[in-house]
Amino acid sequence: MFTRTSPHHLAQARLAKKVLWSIPTYVSLVAIAVVMVAPFIAMISVSFQQGEGVSVFPIQWIPTAPTLNNYLHILQASDILRWFANSLLVATVGTLVAIFTATTAAYAFARMDFPLRNVIFWSFLAMLMIPSQVTLIPQYLLLAQLDWLNTYQALILPGITSAFGIFLIRQYLLGLPRDFEEAARIDGASELQIYLRIVLPMLKPAIATLGTIQFLNYWNDFLYPLVVTTDSNMRTLPAGLATLQTPTSGLPELLAGATIAIVPTVIVFLALQRYFTRGIVMSGLKG
Repeated sequence: MFTRTSPHHLAQARLAKKVLWSIPTYVSLVAIAVVMVAPFIAMISVSFQQGEGVSVFPIQWIPTAPTLNNYLHILQASDILRWFANSLLVATVGTLVAIFTATTAAYAFARMDFPLRNVIFWSFLAMLMIPSQVTLIPQYLLLAQLDWLNTYQALILPGITSAFGIFLIRQYLLGLPRDFEEAARIDGASELQIYLRIVLPMLKPAIATLGTIQFLNYWNDFLYPLVVTTDSNMRTLPAGLATLQTPTSGLPELLAGATIAIVPTVIVFLALQRYFTRGIVMSGLKG
């Protein structure tokens, strides 16, 4: 005699099987997250400690006597506020200009027909294969000839053209319909009006993605600002922290500075992460 299994029981069995199979995936993701986050937690923890405990292994994950003295000391004994302001200015201005150059160039490559369009585009992509260290010395010599060393233009201008940004925006544009653009063109709109009023609003996810990447690149760049700046007042935060000398134990103050340095990047990423994910996914829809 056979018994009929109800649809409710079948649904419960499928759900239980799905949950059972997903357990290893979630355990692996949690383990990876712990490995990735642990160094940041250790950095923040040590930045609130003083004395011999900072050099003990394993570290005190939760400080027994947390203090803000390390933060106060680094603020008083260094130019960290000036470095922070320099980084914020360079990253903000550089990101905005890079978004403008990438969107205009990508619009031309995706929507306009002109001679050697594909050749020029693939030439831009070829720039991605050139390590930045290869062009560091020529850039330095050029900046020296222009008398731009220790200036904001030296810190900003070399990064305002992003080959990856042009590729990202172009791929996103190729996945968007042309109906609104064609309708605006029939109504007599110019290419500039179409770009400003129609294309840019549709590019918000891709622009947020590119803005996040560019801001992080500018903010975290270490070698290039270290080479083109010798004046402490012109250094960015990573370059300034690398040259920081403290009269005390050193490590807690440096980690306090590093903790200050990651705050803007965390804020930017958390604010734009939903657009970031959507922009990356949509940019791969059509080649």
